[in-house]
Amino acid sequence: MKKRALFATTCCTVLLGMSSAWADDPRARSAELYEKGNALFDEQKYSEAEAAYQAAWDLRKSFDLAGNLGEVEMQLEQYRDAAEHFSYALREFPAGGKPEVREALTKRFEEARAQVGAVKITTNVGGAKIVVDGRDVGQAPLPDVVFVDPGTRVIEARLAGHDDVLRTVQVEKGSSQDVSLMLVPKVGGGGGIIGGGGGGAKKSLPVIVVGAGLAAVGIGTGIGLIVAAGSQNADALKLRDSMPEAVCNTAHPQHGTYTTTCGQLKDQLRKTDTFYNVGAGVLVAGGVIAAGTVVYALWPQKKSTQMGLEVLPTVAPTFAGFSASGRF
Repeated sequence: MKKRALFATTCCTVLLGMSSAWADDPRARSAELYEKGNALFDEQKYSEAEAAYQAAWDLRKSFDLAGNLGEVEMQLEQYRDAAEHFSYALREFPAGGKPEVREALTKRFEEARAQVGAVKITTNVGGAKIVVDGRDVGQAPLPDVVFVDPGTRVIEARLAGHDDVLRTVQVEKGSSQDVSLMLVPKVGGGGGIIGGGGGGAKKSLPVIVVGAGLAAVGIGTGIGLIVAAGSQNADALKLRDSMPEAVCNTAHPQHGTYTTTCGQLKDQLRKTDTFYNVGAGVLVAGGVIAAGTVVYALWPQKKSTQMGLEVLPTVAPTFAGFSASGRF
């Protein structure tokens, strides 16, 4: 049985002899391309239909055009693009639209979604450009998930004044996962906050010295690891720039030639991940200890035996911070 587009043309008039004003109207041109795509789809000329629909989409986006784009992409087994267009069609589906059409869209979206993965990408800084396998997918914060083909995907965040961040993720069909990218300024400021004395009574100098030392070590080590991660990330960027764009995608025609180099890139990115994650954890722990030490050193303490507060930095294998106790 011949497959038909989800939204067939409802007009039987052939668009011939258009005036120049009509031809120059993007909406009119989009409508013409839309009908052309429907006709090509009915003839099962799917590649040509996709080109016509895509040209119409570039001129004007609409839910019905997205639905037909998704349908032709399903025929061409371009499931990631189909999932994106079906998702758009469902989001923009009119309130007064026919329920059976919405049901058909939902069914086709679920079929496409089962063939791809979904990644929710977040960053610590807004405004960063997000790139997946060399494809610009928008600016952080992204409002929706990004659909990706199964396999190893390379996700990047780029922002002026910051080092680019690359991460690799392994994606399975039908899966969903979160990816958080931490952007670090290219020129970092230093910074310990170890401070001096307080006005309270009987503060323990050894406690302050030990807390300051632990905080300095933690902050210094964390910064060092993050700087090392930046160096590893720079090496990965150089390696990525030496290859054709998106060549690590298995669908790329030159992928076989760069298999070894892509493996090296993935190893480099794994090292970057390790340095970033460990460095960030150690830096946070150092900051917490520093805060606890400052609070202990500067917090005013009453001399009364009726009331009192004692704040001490605390370090354990699974916790770094400060503890407080007192009488009130």
